[in-house]
This record gives sequence, C-alpha cells and structure tokens, in this order.
Amino acid sequence: MGYSILEPKGGQVPWHNQEQEEVYFIVQGEGEICVGTERSPIKAGQAVFMPPTVFHQLTNTGDEPMHMIYVYCPGGDVAHWRQELNGTLPKAGEGAIPPLPAGAQPQCTNVPEGLTP
Repeated sequence: MGYSILEPKGGQVPWHNQEQEEVYFIVQGEGEICVGTERSPIKAGQAVFMPPTVFHQLTNTGDEPMHMIYVYCPGGDVAHWRQELNGTLPKAGEGAIPPLPAGAQPQCTNVPEGLTP
C-alpha cells in the first residue's frame, strides 16, 4: 500500500502492468484512468480495480494535485517502480507492449524531476 501525489496537468503513473492485482483510490483531484482498452474520467472518492497483468495508466488532467492511494495484493515491490525512477519503462505500443486506449493522455517515460538513476 502506498500514497502518491500526481502533479497538475500531466502528473502520471505511466502505462505499466504487474503480476499483482491493484486498486487505486482517488483522495483528491481528477484525472483519466486507462485499464486495458478502456479509458475513463476519475475523481476524488472513486476507486478502480486493475486485474493482474493488465496494463493501466493514471494521469492527472486537473488543475490541482491528485492524491491517490494504491494497494497491491499480494503486497510487495513491483518492477515498474525501478523502471519509472530510471526512465526505462517500456513505451506503449512498442514491441510486446499494447497501445494506450484511443484518445488517452500520452505516456510519460521521463525520469521524474529531481531524481537521477
């Protein structure tokens, strides 16, 4: 379980998947959630379930920071955390990685500002 704050207008948990099931709960803010081939708006008070191995992405599309809680089951570390920090997360639609749903916010694969791999 963890807590993240996504910056306004584009802060993102980029397109990725993992072996665990996962739930995002939006505490504050609004954005766009993509799960598999589906894309939907999401806002404070809503939650979304991601089945194991299904690609998903959360993007803050609002003007305020988005606060979210995420829960994995079973718990533990996931490979995409290190990939995100290093800026090595595979890009959507390349190789074996499925594309984002039509109209989705673009995937951000840059190293987060202020971090060095």
